[in-house]
Amino acid sequence: MRIKKNTNKEIIENRETKVILQMPNEIEIELVQANELKHYELFQWLVTLLLPIAVGFWTAYFTGNKRPELFWSALVFTVVSGLFVYLAYKYRRKVFSGSIRKGASLDLFKKEKSKRSNKAS
Repeated sequence: MRIKKNTNKEIIENRETKVILQMPNEIEIELVQANELKHYELFQWLVTLLLPIAVGFWTAYFTGNKRPELFWSALVFTVVSGLFVYLAYKYRRKVFSGSIRKGASLDLFKKEKSKRSNKAS
């Protein structure tokens, strides 16, 4: 609102901003399975933890004396890391391809909104 003084009279100009919002009739939201996401992150973390250990054992085995303890330790960590790579890949596919689509109609919201505005008038 703006007030102008004109001689001895005050003139009030009403300058209100009107906002018009266009809403779609329906929105669609993709939901991700939280359990699969949790497993995917866990197996990915285990791969990043165990694979460098396997590489370290293989490096010690090939650069030093080739003791059987180093070989079997490297092999076990490699196999377990490979298993976790497979599981992480499996759960990653579930996360990215198994999303759930939910749709919500906004017509009900529009009707409620118009009822409120009618009551306010």
